Amino acid sequence: MADDLDIAFSLRDLDGRITVSVSPNTDPAALGYGLLWPGQPAGAASGFPVCRARLSYPADGYAAVFGWTQMVRSTDMDPERFEMDPVALYRDVPTPFAWFGVRPEHFDAPSRYSRHDMRWEAHAFLCVSPDAVITPRVRAIAGFAWGFGIAAATITIHRPRPLTAADWDSHLPLLRDHYPRWAFDEGFTR
Repeated sequence: MADDLDIAFSLRDLDGRITVSVSPNTDPAALGYGLLWPGQPAGAASGFPVCRARLSYPADGYAAVFGWTQMVRSTDMDPERFEMDPVALYRDVPTPFAWFGVRPEHFDAPSRYSRHDMRWEAHAFLCVSPDAVITPRVRAIAGFAWGFGIAAATITIHRPRPLTAADWDSHLPLLRDHYPRWAFDEGFTR
């Protein structure tokens, strides 16, 4: 059963909604794990979280272009510091967005081959550019945290929770360092 979170937002005088679900991965093969790691047993990802954030927003076309950016921290990396989510496809593409388009869905399904004790947390933010697709300027609208922990080989999924504008602002040094050609506004925009 999924733990859902609804986040209302307003942008350009229109109301929207983000519906976040985080649930255990019950079918890694159906989610494409064979594409990510050919030859590896997809079942190893069972029980890890699957996060989806879907948008409801009445505008269309360029007026409904959004991007999702996500930062993660984990005890199997540097537990004190967030890093940009390592989406391999964008390794050489200087964009802060992992998902971008007309009302894009945020999707992530992290896993580990081992079940060693650890903690993993993500901060995901829905963002826009002021003129949709022209100016490399990022304005955050809303965000949420989610993640998982492993203790004694048991996975515990952390319920999603809303983030604040102060949470977004705390990530600005990381974003500005990684994407120096982009501008990042403080706070949440409406």
